[in-house]
Amino acid sequence: MEYFNKTQTDWRISQCCQFDNKLLAKRYNLGTTTKTYALKDGGKERVQQKALANVAKLRDVLTTYFPTQPRNLRSFRISSELFPCYTLDFTKDWYAEIWPEISKIMAQAGEAAKQHEIRVSTHPAQFTVLASNRPDVVANSVKDLEYHALYGELMGLEAKDFSMNIHLQGLYGGLREDGIKRFATHFHYLSDYAQQSLSVENEDKHKSGYDITHVLELCAKIPTRATFDIHHFECFHQKECEYVSANNWFFKDAVKTWGTSRPLFHVSQTIIDEDGNDGRMNAHSYKFHDRDRLAMLVPLLEFADFDIEAKGKEVAVNDAYNFILEEESHAGEKLVCR
Repeated sequence: MEYFNKTQTDWRISQCCQFDNKLLAKRYNLGTTTKTYALKDGGKERVQQKALANVAKLRDVLTTYFPTQPRNLRSFRISSELFPCYTLDFTKDWYAEIWPEISKIMAQAGEAAKQHEIRVSTHPAQFTVLASNRPDVVANSVKDLEYHALYGELMGLEAKDFSMNIHLQGLYGGLREDGIKRFATHFHYLSDYAQQSLSVENEDKHKSGYDITHVLELCAKIPTRATFDIHHFECFHQKECEYVSANNWFFKDAVKTWGTSRPLFHVSQTIIDEDGNDGRMNAHSYKFHDRDRLAMLVPLLEFADFDIEAKGKEVAVNDAYNFILEEESHAGEKLVCR
């Protein structure tokens, strides 16, 4: 049983990276600095100060905010900005100077996550392309994945309990089977911890991306986990599909790739304008405006936790949570995990 799911009733919906509320954002949202500013006078001090402030904020959010939340909301995606400019070669010595303090604070953050059963994850950016056909991109992707894997390692979390999720991506106008083979080959460049914590999600572009079926093909080749993104699935199929259910074979097969760990999947929906019209299909809404789609999520929580990928952050998560409680009330029974 995972540290964040000690009882079978503990499903999770997760908040991604930041807070919408201004007071919460000021206290908990991470700061960053760019390579340009790092190279200017005082850049070393700026990077070190931001890094130490960020890990302190992570510890703070895991010790003061999430322990006060309902157990079902104790899940948090950690921003990629935690260690600013960490993967740049010239900052190596800067980080070495503050590494003992960073390690201490991250260990404290990990203890808080375990004590309060807060699920944590991370999601490297779109430039991390393990299926690339360019050696330099692959090398940088491996470096970035090892950087993100450090979060879980420094927090003292088992790799299977820490989800480091990326897109399959890397088609480059070629065949999908070739991209899958490249990803499978480059996967073995990763450390054991990075391999075991990695999960791979389906994409939203039906002409240049990978569907959940392609991710499952990848999972049949290498020991990695499929992250099913419902919104991306709908975009890939141009919404020409029924609502996803736990009976869909691809949903069940994605769950199985997580073995004894509880899956962490993604859900969101398309933004709408003031007149109620759909905006850009793959753009995320502020919160769920389609209650039927939100109702579709409820039975899926029996089998997997979900990141709520919405612009409204904690607002969207709390809105979804209250809706789920209403659904439980109408049904006259509690949602129970499997």
